[in-house]
Amino acid sequence: MLLWLTSAALAGHVYVNGVNVDALRDTTFTNVSVTIDAEGNLHIDAPGYTIEVVDPGGTAPPPVPAPSPVAPAPAPVMPAPAPPPPQPITTAPPTGGVASGKWWLLTEDNASVGHTVHVFVNGVKVTVLQSGAEPFILDIGAWLHSGPNTVEIKSNSANAGGGAMYVYLGEGANQSGTIVMDAPSVQFGLGPSRQGPHSRTYQLMVP
Repeated sequence: MLLWLTSAALAGHVYVNGVNVDALRDTTFTNVSVTIDAEGNLHIDAPGYTIEVVDPGGTAPPPVPAPSPVAPAPAPVMPAPAPPPPQPITTAPPTGGVASGKWWLLTEDNASVGHTVHVFVNGVKVTVLQSGAEPFILDIGAWLHSGPNTVEIKSNSANAGGGAMYVYLGEGANQSGTIVMDAPSVQFGLGPSRQGPHSRTYQLMVP
């Protein structure tokens, strides 16, 4: 049995199971022992009774909810670094050739994706180009000779996308580090719709 009582400062003291219950009214206890001490305090020993006192006019404060457990923040996932764009690889030019600084290979890449291009001059692989590389300039005079020259460009495209990729070969002028080529003799282009292998052969006439 549980009794919720209100305490008040009254004359004479009544204790039930050691708890002051001076404000207790209209209550009957059974099977209890009653003792009056030398100061006139009434002590009631009431087995089976539980006494709990609250503040006058107040209510027991609501229980404070335990804070919800906070899940630890997940460790940040760092994206894998993008691989560097592949750089063209040139083979050593043969001995001889025509004067340098006049015949050039240039590339233009409009954010293309998925193309690999092999360039051959007179049967010798000059360079390998791939989508995503920076613009590339190569003096190809060492691979040429006077008269007709054969230029073969082979490409392979897989999951192509982005813009177009172009390879130009022809006569140009180096103007303070900028190659000016008015009319390329060879123009090879690959668009985003290109898939699989592709090749073209050109004749490049060198005076």
